[in-house]
Amino acid sequence: MALQQSEKNLMAILGVALFGVINFVGYSALEDKKQEQRDRLYQLEIQEAEYNALNTIRPIWEKRRSFLLEKCPQPGFVSEEAAAVEIEAHLKACALSAGVAETSLVIKPTEMISTANYNQVALNVNASGSAMSIMKLVSLIQAANHSNVKDGSLKHGFYAIPNIQFEADRKDPTILKCAFILARWYSPEGLSESSASYDDVNGIEFFANNNKLKLMAAKR
Repeated sequence: MALQQSEKNLMAILGVALFGVINFVGYSALEDKKQEQRDRLYQLEIQEAEYNALNTIRPIWEKRRSFLLEKCPQPGFVSEEAAAVEIEAHLKACALSAGVAETSLVIKPTEMISTANYNQVALNVNASGSAMSIMKLVSLIQAANHSNVKDGSLKHGFYAIPNIQFEADRKDPTILKCAFILARWYSPEGLSESSASYDDVNGIEFFANNNKLKLMAAKR
């Protein structure tokens, strides 16, 4: 049965409409893809600008790294036990100088933290004494990071107190209780002083306030 002219026209209209819908959907999908690529290009341009900026300041950090390695060498890691003994001896020496009785110290080991840049060995410490002696103890522990010897290097260093709390004794308010973590950062096992805490390919790493801030300078 032959189609009437009106039916032919209707089929032609439907065909054109279907073709238009398909093209519209395809065009919308392509526009979405183009926008994704524009966004990606924008992010890459921002990243490139950041890398270029870091490359500009890279020589400054390289000089600082050399200075620190020369003047403030990071202590080498032997074993967790040996490090704990060393930290405890330092704590007791500071307590003696501060007038804090050794019997008032409660010392417990904590789990070692290992990273690519340092090994953290720490002790959980509880101490009590007069407010003046406790404050002096904390001050002496941290002063070890600035104990210069004749050649300008540090006799002690890389001690940190990442957590500390104070509380007055309820029975005797003149007694101050102090709970803190005494840590020391050692160079990772197997790394020499010249290669510790630095990656020549990927950039520079350093630490501030116990939070890692990593500068990734692209090698051009």
